[in-house]
Amino acid sequence: MKGTLYRELLRICNRKRLLLAPLAVPLFALLFMATIFGNGTIEELPVGIVDNSASPYSRQIILTAQASPTLKISTGHIFSNESQAREAMQKMEIYGYLVIPSDFSSSLMEGNQPTITGVYHNAMLAAGGEVKAAFVKVIGDFSTTLIASQGNLAGISPIEVETIAMPTNGIFSSTYNTSLNYGTFLAYPFFFIFFQIFILTFTVYIIGTDLSPQWLTPTQDKSAIRALMHLYGSLAGKLLPYACIFLAETLLANWVFFTVAHTPYQGSLLAIILNSILFIGATMALGIAIISIIPKVSIAISIASMIGALGATASGVTFPVENMYPVFQALCSIFPARHFILGYQASVYLNAPFALTWHTYAILLLAIPLCLCAAPLLRRAVKNGPGKPFPVMWGTSFVILGGTVGYCILYGLLYHPNIVTEVPIAVIDNSQTPASREYLRNLDATQQVHAAYICQDLPQAQSLMQQNIVKGIITIPASFASRISQGAEAPFAVIQTTTSFLYYLTIQTGIASTMQQANNTLRQSTVQALPISQQLLLSQTPMVQYDDVTVYNHNGGYGSYLLPIALIIIIFQTMLMSGGILAGDRSISPLKFIPMLAGGYFLLSLFIVGLVPELFSLPALANRWELALFMALFILTTAAFTGAVTPLFKDPEEVMLYVPFFSVGLIFLSGSSYPINGIPHLWQIVHYVFPTSPGILGYLKLNSMGGSLQHIIPQTATLLAQLLIYGSVFTLYLRKPGKRNNL
Repeated sequence: MKGTLYRELLRICNRKRLLLAPLAVPLFALLFMATIFGNGTIEELPVGIVDNSASPYSRQIILTAQASPTLKISTGHIFSNESQAREAMQKMEIYGYLVIPSDFSSSLMEGNQPTITGVYHNAMLAAGGEVKAAFVKVIGDFSTTLIASQGNLAGISPIEVETIAMPTNGIFSSTYNTSLNYGTFLAYPFFFIFFQIFILTFTVYIIGTDLSPQWLTPTQDKSAIRALMHLYGSLAGKLLPYACIFLAETLLANWVFFTVAHTPYQGSLLAIILNSILFIGATMALGIAIISIIPKVSIAISIASMIGALGATASGVTFPVENMYPVFQALCSIFPARHFILGYQASVYLNAPFALTWHTYAILLLAIPLCLCAAPLLRRAVKNGPGKPFPVMWGTSFVILGGTVGYCILYGLLYHPNIVTEVPIAVIDNSQTPASREYLRNLDATQQVHAAYICQDLPQAQSLMQQNIVKGIITIPASFASRISQGAEAPFAVIQTTTSFLYYLTIQTGIASTMQQANNTLRQSTVQALPISQQLLLSQTPMVQYDDVTVYNHNGGYGSYLLPIALIIIIFQTMLMSGGILAGDRSISPLKFIPMLAGGYFLLSLFIVGLVPELFSLPALANRWELALFMALFILTTAAFTGAVTPLFKDPEEVMLYVPFFSVGLIFLSGSSYPINGIPHLWQIVHYVFPTSPGILGYLKLNSMGGSLQHIIPQTATLLAQLLIYGSVFTLYLRKPGKRNNL
């Protein structure tokens, strides 16, 4: 071990990149994830108002909407007709709009119930959900104001007014992340997902590029046990410098998130650190297993990068694993990232005791010796020698076909359930009355929620939540039915998990729809309980109905939202990796392989953006010729970007260390996941560096939102500017004397 350690330290001194890469890449990922979400709250989303009424009532709605911290309504976004608003939405100038009918004021004065329609899009799921919630609140606040003004004339107290407006009222709370901070949801887990992609590929790279008898020569001792100990000692000596760096970065990351960034946590900080350390160990062991089984470094590192990139999905941070098909649930369970996230959520989100979470630590710990069982295969690789080098064109083809067609189909299958349904919750019915039982039956009948467990008390329900068996708790108080019969507000309590944004959103949607249905029924009986004189006045109170229309991903499906974005990322990254492999080989001139890649990827992209949406029922609203023109520009710009960065790659495998780990980061930078106006200015500048940002937004406008070329003028201009800049850099690179001699 000592000899191997000393040899590796000499290699690090002679090859500075072996030290620079494990230091710079994870630290950059830490900086990125700790800052990309700004303050973490989605605010000032631009929306529009179609004011067909132009009355004092409609102006009051506009003022109510402008007072919402979530919404931003500028003067230019108050439209006179809906076609203008739809046009602005297709250009992504606004995320949605409210339509006030022309007879709005007259209907209110006549005591009728006009309907205001909220139109929003879910092509960007987080922004769409926030806009919908804000629209509902705006109309609710406006309706309450109308009831209050009439109630004051009738001599009804403010408390009675609130009861009439909301006969039943859910008091919502969460086990963690009560402010629904987007950074709290994603920053910490996604840093470790980035980290594990790099650790996995770097471990394969370090061993695979140095399968040398100088450190893997078997000991002369004939004892199999001693020979095995010698092998593991050699591996430990080789990887020890990097393991120390990774462990130090793990401790630094935990300090940054939980101390500097003030990320809240409920469990033991020691348990959180132990979980992350075991995760690093299991990931390095998995890297050893991959290179041991596949001792061809070019193939092994490609597979490692693909496995690492799948960790984001397999972890369940984005789409809940429990809602995937059973075969994929089983597949996800073999990823260390899945058990790391389960342990993290159990401790940080649910404050679960060690007795309920020990198995997640045990699985990570057990994964280390299981993966190391493959290490003896390295001896055979050294004994047989390097053999024929794997043809670089074969490796490139593997990345192109496996990384594009394979990934697109695999992601489509993983997300094919698309929406989260039947989320299990625990029910505590302290009322035990026909009213409470009817309410719970209506709740269970919704698509979103399933009342899976009937509990006697809160500790029993909390235990189920700590075990991750249920995702929420609803408590009906003993006074529920009596307060309804007395015409008083009947509150109930809802506790939700925030382990997944989709769980939280789904539970809230189901309970809100049930509550709205119950309130519509109970409001009339509440008014009837008032004195006759007050009933007459309130009967003349104008009421406003709200109806929402979701366009572009109308059912709020996660797959329909993410897969179109992933298609663009996959095309960009696999093309960049293929170019890096060919550039590192140095046997083919960039002047030859860049045009070949551009032509091949243009044809491949037409297959991807044409067939994949059809296979998985994704939105496909673009004009085919316009989509082909846009994809051609995107492919040319990506080819120019690939050519511009070719000098950075010194060998065919090195590109795999840097490109795959940042796949999710490109989604965050594009503004398709988290609104671009909430991203710090530094990252807004970086947003314009990569062709994926205009590529994603342009593709969403065309194919997911049915826009035309005039709607993507900003994205087209950005791609043209990038093409000019990166094309010029690539041309200067080719004009170097050394490069001219190779042409």
